[in-house]
Amino acid sequence: MIKKDDINLAADLNEASTELELFAKKVLDKLIEENIYPIPYYYSIYFFNMLEEEDIEFKKSVMEIIALESSNEIDESLKFEQQLKKSFQYSKKIVKDTAMIYKLSSLLKEKNNYFLKEVENVASPQAFKNILLNSKKNIDVINKKINQSLEELKEIYAQNLTTLKEIEKESIFDALYGIYNKKYFLSEVEKEIKQIKSLKHISSIIILKVKDNIMNQLKSEKSKIIVNKMIARILLKTSRRTDIVAHLGDGKFAMLLKHTDRIGAMKTSERLSDMIMNSSMFIEDKELEIQIAIGISELTIDSETTKTIDCVYDKLEEAEKENQLYKICEGE
Repeated sequence: MIKKDDINLAADLNEASTELELFAKKVLDKLIEENIYPIPYYYSIYFFNMLEEEDIEFKKSVMEIIALESSNEIDESLKFEQQLKKSFQYSKKIVKDTAMIYKLSSLLKEKNNYFLKEVENVASPQAFKNILLNSKKNIDVINKKINQSLEELKEIYAQNLTTLKEIEKESIFDALYGIYNKKYFLSEVEKEIKQIKSLKHISSIIILKVKDNIMNQLKSEKSKIIVNKMIARILLKTSRRTDIVAHLGDGKFAMLLKHTDRIGAMKTSERLSDMIMNSSMFIEDKELEIQIAIGISELTIDSETTKTIDCVYDKLEEAEKENQLYKICEGE
């Protein structure tokens, strides 16, 4: 049920956002007037071109709002690229040292074969001793170079491993399910709350999982992953371009529904449940009817990321225990 406070909140737009709405309409009118398709690509071009003609204070306030959406992205991309380059350099050194060790090993084998041929027909003990000492000297030189390369290889491998762990830490994707990971999702929620404080709109988040009584019917971890992959695909299929779909870990999935109130989040949850139930699958020689539980919360100007996420987790557990599709955070 839509609360009266929500209506008041939606109506309580500040002066800056009202000016922005009027400017946005002005951009759209310009596109229509010039018979240009009002698609995001053209709208973005006209938006920034026309923004240059506005007064400096309005332009500054708009750029601050835009900065909320793109904050830190350049720095993060630069850091990520630097780490990738560092890892690539380490990999090149590893290949180089490995090639050197292979070359030295081949040389060692060649010297050994040469020594065996030389001693085949040696009758004098002194001559044998001279050949042996000479061969030992050559082998010692080669072994020293091999040990140096091995030590360098060991150090480079350790450095590369550290860099790869840093890259993994900065990753925004869940490789198993092909969607965003928890770290990225939380950063987007934080960013959205900042947008809401500025623009005074309402967004929502939902967190869902397959019910335990369904998952407990499966014997293998692989089967559970197959089920969760199906959930991830459905979430991606039903999401809008502006939605953020993520895996939070332990088979819990989340969606950030921008500019969507609790009513919209409830409708999304019902649609997801219908699609998932209609996607029953045969696994481990039996038909499995997938049922999910969902926690929902609106994001408002008073929201705090950690408290909101904790509340949604709690509501998710309540929904499962009470055998309901969803439960909603109140007063968050």
